[in-house]
Amino acid sequence: MDPGEIAPAQPLPGESNYCQGGWTHDRPECDQNIDPELGCIWRMMSPQLPPPTGADPSRGAWEECVPEFAPINALIPASYPQRWWESPAGADGQVAPLQAARQLVAQLDLQGIEIGMVPRSLDSDANAMGAVGLPAWMWVKNTGDVKSWGPYTVTREIEGLTVTGTARPLSVTWDMGDGARVVCHDAGTPYNESYGRQESPTCGYTYEKTGNYTVTATTNWQVEWSAAGESGVLETITRSSEPVLIGELQAVNVSPRG
Repeated sequence: MDPGEIAPAQPLPGESNYCQGGWTHDRPECDQNIDPELGCIWRMMSPQLPPPTGADPSRGAWEECVPEFAPINALIPASYPQRWWESPAGADGQVAPLQAARQLVAQLDLQGIEIGMVPRSLDSDANAMGAVGLPAWMWVKNTGDVKSWGPYTVTREIEGLTVTGTARPLSVTWDMGDGARVVCHDAGTPYNESYGRQESPTCGYTYEKTGNYTVTATTNWQVEWSAAGESGVLETITRSSEPVLIGELQAVNVSPRG
């Protein structure tokens, strides 16, 4: 499906990516931490919120449950369920490698992308406006920023363990503000005026209604980690948003000369 792909509202028959890559601490039969009751995946929050009163920030981290196959308009970013998850120390009192890796991910300070888009955002141009029926192009403007687009590698000492993690983006989910989402698996293609009204070959969308919309780009990260001879994969997300205005193309009537 091109450009990008519209995220499905529910699993297709015989298909599920519940157990493709990722990590778990509750469901060892899966590689991702699925919450079947809520119908979402628990992922590390970035940036992290302050820990709860009395909680040990060296033993836990905040997570949010991000819907994978939920209806596209079921949740807005600010309303994802959140929880504080804390891991006990090992039998020897030392932090476990997985928990040390979780702490590393919480400290990575990953950033949301700088959104590139046509139509331009109202934040960059108060007079900017797209039009119904015209292709919108979306891309990552700051691909050279490793904290926004990776790969970003960090090695730190955490409670006596040396932990190394490398964060890479897997995809960007674009919430177009009108109830649709577009999943793009690369940085997208920057627009050039010479392209005219062509559709983006990699990441685009076409609005069908006029309105003021907030476009939110959610970057889905995979962090490969290693510590004390163990290794694994954690997932986290970052977000950024821009407002856009979509209007209608105005026909120009030209009167014939008498």
